[in-house]
Amino acid sequence: MTAYEPIRRVVTGHDSAGKAIVVDDEQVPSVSPPEFGGRWAIWAADAPVALPNDGTAPKVGDAQFPPSTGVKIIKMALPPKYNPDALSDNSELFDPDLLAELGFLVDPNPPGTYGSRPGVTGMHASATVDCVLQLSGESAFILEDNEIHLKPGDWLVINGVVHAWRNDGDEPAVLMGVMVGAEHSGIPKR
Repeated sequence: MTAYEPIRRVVTGHDSAGKAIVVDDEQVPSVSPPEFGGRWAIWAADAPVALPNDGTAPKVGDAQFPPSTGVKIIKMALPPKYNPDALSDNSELFDPDLLAELGFLVDPNPPGTYGSRPGVTGMHASATVDCVLQLSGESAFILEDNEIHLKPGDWLVINGVVHAWRNDGDEPAVLMGVMVGAEHSGIPKR
């Protein structure tokens, strides 16, 4: 399997007699713009799910992140040498109104607040707890004053902090994440 090809998703449920069955077996394509690599929405729910059920996908909104009652499972592939600073010429990608509409927290801090560390253009936060596993390649998880380098097998738990991602390597950095919706009082003003 390559870093950018569709993912096979098999979904189970129950038939009318209560027997466990496979209700869906399909390829899930990336939903990300090419400049960001790949992002696959594997499964999501905006509210608690009642079981047993027939396996029908729960209703979800258009936001990138789940509400406080929801969950979202994603795969993310950062292209080789990915640095969000290189995308800063594409200002519509970082439009605050668009980002808020997609579920990103509104950042009260002016551009440039996070210093000059490579990749800070992509700094963002969400009202989620993200449990992320580095599957292949390596990535840099960027914080305001620090960065953590992740290798395959490393887990990262992101508790609604302002962060960005960068890939300094020559191969895609592939990550799998479970985002659990949370209450968040907002990004602190610096």
